[in-house]
Amino acid sequence: MPVHYQLLGEGGDAVVMLHGFGGCLGSWAANQAALAAGGRRVLALDLPGHGESTLDVGGGSLDELAAAVRDLLDELGVERAHLVGHSMGAAVSLVLADLEPARVRSLTLVGPAGTGQKINADFIRGFIAARGRNEIASLMRLLFADPERIPEALLQQAVAYKQRPGVVEALTRIASSRYAGTPAGHALRDVVGTVPTLVIWGGADAIIPPPAPGELMRERTTLHVLPGRGHMVQIEAADEVNRLIDEFLRR
Repeated sequence: MPVHYQLLGEGGDAVVMLHGFGGCLGSWAANQAALAAGGRRVLALDLPGHGESTLDVGGGSLDELAAAVRDLLDELGVERAHLVGHSMGAAVSLVLADLEPARVRSLTLVGPAGTGQKINADFIRGFIAARGRNEIASLMRLLFADPERIPEALLQQAVAYKQRPGVVEALTRIASSRYAGTPAGHALRDVVGTVPTLVIWGGADAIIPPPAPGELMRERTTLHVLPGRGHMVQIEAADEVNRLIDEFLRR
């Protein structure tokens, strides 16, 4: 599957950033350069069915998306990496960690899907159907605790993306995929903590609410819930999220 990507930084650890459902690598515009400045190679990509990548998603399963990420890492010669995943991208990261544990140095999960919290299905259905700028902007406001924080560039990218022929079909296939388990038969939530894991959540996330205290606590797992931030916490609280990830990766 041809995958569009952006690579920043040279030398050091490899960090791979995976966006959420309907998103693109632009979701990390406030984070990628900051993490690369710490002496790392930071790879952000458009998952199949998203952004400028192929719209051929096969069956649309998380396994197939994870395999596309693995194939890109092979192509770029990345043997081991820290995975940073947002929402659906976090679920893809968990599948990849279960499939290829020797290749995953750590997991950073931002508002992760698949760990037991109920996903806002109205948002998913609405985004699949939306086409016009106003309709897309209205849905994107749900991603932010403060709608004024929506980056104009990200909105423009979403509007352009939704005009691509085949997007609705690709998103429908992906949305129909189950997020509950891995090819090895493990629940996604049980992969949390199998490698050092950082979990970051917006306390006001209207798409996937944060877990109850202690619900996702595992050995080798640290959870931070940032009050007053929404699903796109990596944008709304970019400085704090960058600091948390940087400190975690340095450990």
